[in-house]
Amino acid sequence: METGGKILSLSDTVERHASLTQLKLPVFPGAAFELRQLLASDDASIDQISQVISKDQAIATNVLKLANSTFYSGTNRSVRTVRDAVMCLGSNHILNLVICSCQHTYYKSQNKMLSKYLEILWQHALCVSIGSKWLLHELGYRKFEDEGFLAGLLHDIGKLVIIKTVEAIYSADINIDLRHPNISITIESMHAQQGYKLLDAWSIPVVYSNISLNHHSPDFDASDILSIAVRISNQVCRKMGISTNSERPADVAASPEIKALAIDEYVLADLETVILDAVQSEYSMLNELGLDNSTPYGIYL
Repeated sequence: METGGKILSLSDTVERHASLTQLKLPVFPGAAFELRQLLASDDASIDQISQVISKDQAIATNVLKLANSTFYSGTNRSVRTVRDAVMCLGSNHILNLVICSCQHTYYKSQNKMLSKYLEILWQHALCVSIGSKWLLHELGYRKFEDEGFLAGLLHDIGKLVIIKTVEAIYSADINIDLRHPNISITIESMHAQQGYKLLDAWSIPVVYSNISLNHHSPDFDASDILSIAVRISNQVCRKMGISTNSERPADVAASPEIKALAIDEYVLADLETVILDAVQSEYSMLNELGLDNSTPYGIYL
């Protein structure tokens, strides 16, 4: 690709255009941003939270449907109003549902190949978020559950930045070969840094941007329970083939993260079951929301 007579590599081109993509990908768009600001104060009432969500009819409808899904709520209780959803699930869980609803809209493309990639990327993000939340709950770190859900959802958001950037470049230059291995290499090599930049640009708490930046790093802080939970869930999803990355971890059970949290084979097996259930439940949930079903398991560029 040439710019002013200079031939740029794909990674250089993506780096040059990614900042524009970041501006178009608010992590907390619309109601999610307003809700996050409201919850930053300690005196936010249930009525105030409900009013913010209810401003956006599409989000309010999706929150109700998600709240009534055992996939998210873990309960069979009927939730009829947004206020009931807030009371039943709690404000932090509701914020996660709103973010989840908003985020899903970005994982789409008019390009068929990129669309398939985004489907599996979304599924991976969702399964890592569900897995992280469950693992933290199971291990007794329940105060980190909601953070685990959001950290898992956002850990690979740098891949979304790159894909959206590639999509924009492709629309301007049809000579780009989307099947070229350099695209996959670029995504894997750049996504952690691009995810960090996006989350930092939108002033997302540093705990999330650091997880995005370091979730593939061989070194980690053994006391950072939240980060370790995301790393383990990410590894398990990759092992199960729920990933955009074709490489499989050699032995998740022997990983240093598993040892750091003293996780036995039974908990690890249960985590795989939870993730598999999440994949299967997602199809029902997407049907309920009137969204397209994802393609199960890995698809690679």
